[in-house]
This record gives sequence, C-alpha cells and structure tokens, in this order.
Amino acid sequence: MKKRRKILTISLLVVVALLVLPPILAPKVHHADSPRSALREAIYKDGHPYQSFFAFIKKGEYQDQEYGQQYDVYWYDYNSPTGETATICYAKLKESEKYEVACGTGP
Repeated sequence: MKKRRKILTISLLVVVALLVLPPILAPKVHHADSPRSALREAIYKDGHPYQSFFAFIKKGEYQDQEYGQQYDVYWYDYNSPTGETATICYAKLKESEKYEVACGTGP
C-alpha cells in the first residue's frame, strides 16, 4: 500500500508541475534567437502559454524576400470556433540577431 501511495503522490506532483510550469517558464525559454523559438514566443505573447510548448512547427519550402522563411504552425486555439489552427508564419532574422515573426491563416 505504501508503494502505491508513493507512486500516486509522485504522479500527482508531475501533473501539477505540468500544469503550473508552462506559463512560468515560457518567457524564459522562448527567445527570438531561433526561428522556432520566435514562433513559440509569438504564440505565448498571443495569450497561449501552454500551446507555445506543444505547437507543431514545420519548416516550409518558400523563402520570401520581405518576410523570411515560411513555417506551418499547428496548434490548438481554444478561442477559435474550429479549435484546430493551422497558421502560416514567416520568420526573418533582423540586425539585432533576433527573429521577427509575421503570421496569418493563409488562403
């Protein structure tokens, strides 16, 4: 019984940590020093700290001269009527060694 209770306590602590840590860690983890990190930072700043960790980011083939490299970002937006949000984003390196992000939903 003691072993079962110990496992249950540890499991509960892990779940609590997974619920509490993303909003706290997001500003410290997501920097605009790489394209993917800049995209995750944009999701975080949009008010979605949990989704910033769990978003699926896929590098596209298109390179725009003005906006930079294209990325397809898939994440769950609870504010959207459909929930699933496939977003087309562009990340471009600026002179300050940080990436600038521009996102939209595409055609």
